[in-house]
Amino acid sequence: MIAALGFGAGITERLAGGGFYSGSSEAQRAAAALEQRFHVGKPNLVILATDTRGRSVDDPVAVAAGEALTRELAAAPAITTVSSYWGPDRSELLRSNDGTRALIVAHVEGDEREFAATARHLIATYRDTERGPLKLELGGEAVSYDDVTDQLNHDLAVSEAIALPVILVLMTLVFGSLVAASLPLVIGVLSIVGSLGLLALLSALTPVSNYALNVTTILGLALAIDYTLLVLTRFREERTRTQSLDDAITASVRTAGRTVVFSAAAVALSVLALLVFPMMFLRSIAYACIGVILLATMCALVVLPALLRLLGPRIDSIDVRRVVPKRFRRRVPADRTEEDGFWFRSSRLVMRRPILMGSAVLLLALLLAAPFSSIRLSFSDDRSLPATIESRSVGDVVRSQFPAQATAAMDVVVEGFAGEGQLDRYAATLSQLPHVVAVKLGLTSYVDGQRIGGGPVLDTEHAYLRLLPDVDPYSDAAHLLLGQVRQTPAPGAVYVGGLTAENLDAKNALFDRVPLAAALMVVAMFGVLFAFTRSVVLPVKALLLNVVSLCATLGAMVFIFQEGHLRWLVGEFAVTGALATPVPILIICLAFGLSMDYEVFLLSRITEEYRTHGDTNRAVMFGLQRVGPVVTAAALIMSVVFIAMATSAVSFVKLLGVGVTLAILFDATLIRAVLMPAAMTLLGSANWWAPRWRRRPAHLLVGGARRPSQLTVRQLRARLAAG
Repeated sequence: MIAALGFGAGITERLAGGGFYSGSSEAQRAAAALEQRFHVGKPNLVILATDTRGRSVDDPVAVAAGEALTRELAAAPAITTVSSYWGPDRSELLRSNDGTRALIVAHVEGDEREFAATARHLIATYRDTERGPLKLELGGEAVSYDDVTDQLNHDLAVSEAIALPVILVLMTLVFGSLVAASLPLVIGVLSIVGSLGLLALLSALTPVSNYALNVTTILGLALAIDYTLLVLTRFREERTRTQSLDDAITASVRTAGRTVVFSAAAVALSVLALLVFPMMFLRSIAYACIGVILLATMCALVVLPALLRLLGPRIDSIDVRRVVPKRFRRRVPADRTEEDGFWFRSSRLVMRRPILMGSAVLLLALLLAAPFSSIRLSFSDDRSLPATIESRSVGDVVRSQFPAQATAAMDVVVEGFAGEGQLDRYAATLSQLPHVVAVKLGLTSYVDGQRIGGGPVLDTEHAYLRLLPDVDPYSDAAHLLLGQVRQTPAPGAVYVGGLTAENLDAKNALFDRVPLAAALMVVAMFGVLFAFTRSVVLPVKALLLNVVSLCATLGAMVFIFQEGHLRWLVGEFAVTGALATPVPILIICLAFGLSMDYEVFLLSRITEEYRTHGDTNRAVMFGLQRVGPVVTAAALIMSVVFIAMATSAVSFVKLLGVGVTLAILFDATLIRAVLMPAAMTLLGSANWWAPRWRRRPAHLLVGGARRPSQLTVRQLRARLAAG
């Protein structure tokens, strides 16, 4: 961990932005052709120039300053294309409706993973500066990526500062002892430190998205605390049964440690499904999350037992309950039994009316899931940032005060055509499509089918046209226009690029891989739970409950973030009428794995109780009573971790934090406390059905022991009582 801390220092400088697009899509082929053949690209840098005197940008002083700025930007390194209101191809589309603002749009070389250094240099050079009477503000894709990175780094520090003290308070309430409460935090911090070194190592081998830093540190902290809580709770239970400290540690790792391993396998296999998607953003998060899961598991199984051995009886020292006056302390009757516990009584209530209680929860889940049917997905732009960030405010001005969306341009690459006048007629046809303001072919423009200005159009083997629409690049109207452009008869092979094409192609690539990812998750989870429980029915039941929980979560996300309800509760964000495309997939994988985490926690103890007593209802009630408090505490702590993530000012990170938090709370309460015992009651002995070849002799099933010498006194008494 010391080595990881040193190696991971300055990790934010090694991470890449973006990574949302598929490299094999038509839009990316068009971008590659533009770079290689024409040395141009989509406009990803916007300079908004405002006359501080309130005069027109056609004023001679403003024109002189604008022309000088255009020449300076065109000569800058890594800038390949510059279109300016004051340039040779002067276009009224780059002038605001009131005439006091104008745009200079440019293309920064490289994709969204490579232009970060150039963007930072441009920001340092031009942001919040003045050239003559012109005040300059920067926006566009290249700049907004840098702004998002800075905001994420700030939000990560804030979320950790919020989460760690709250977690310490909660752990103190759970264990009573400040020393015991600090152990999960120690393991969590070690996991975060290890994740920094892991990300640094991964960044040397493959591009890693900067969003992976937020996700992995939060996930590592949450899982490390979950696993530590489980092992530590079992250790304190074993200490009441055995006289030896070493025996208690060994028994804890043999039982709770086995659960941790299977739980980690379930979460890792869920995240592994992200690797089927062709986007660097999702793949890098998958690599990083799998490593962090292994780190959290290692810390819980190696570092924690060592700390328990070193602390020994001192683990319960600094008991904060002693500072509470006696009249405020919770009085627990000396003769209290497990049957008096909350989880025992609640599960018994559910199992008496399983159909009624289960139907009520299913009805609530259906109500929450109803908006899911109208889900719309779109990639994020500058509107994911708060309105106070400059790149967001520039985007708002461009969208509202200019006749065309300069950054929404569609680049049409035409190859292998022949015949005089074909390219001219093709450009004129494209200019007649709905929402097309103009089509530019070199210095020639086409508006409503008419050729305006420019010289003669030469028919060559390769050419490109730039189509300027008046619609948002992520809207349905832009997607419809893209389809019409691709279907328009062309004089040769056509590749269409730009933001709209990248967005639609990436969404199609994601949707094409969703069935494969879902199948892999289902098969993997079934295999893990089958190996863990040796039952066929229990894994199927767990998968169905997970589907219910995920549908309810995604429906709530549509209601809040797509439709814009409850913003007063989750924090302010821009409502675009769609969810950020990769985030629901990330929520599904994380929530699916974390739900299985709690499923493994509960099934481990329920299965142990069933193998001891052979009664399903008794096993569920006693199992929930013994592990239910652990699951409640783990869910509460993990929800604190992710709700701290939801304080982010970046809207899609807020969506991820709120979504996973809701999934955790819904799953750990209504699903595990109501639907799970109701389903197991209705299934009865069928819960434990397994193929004949997977059944073990009865003496091997008791308590999971492999030989009679490993049976506890309680288990031996139960076997003797059963004859």
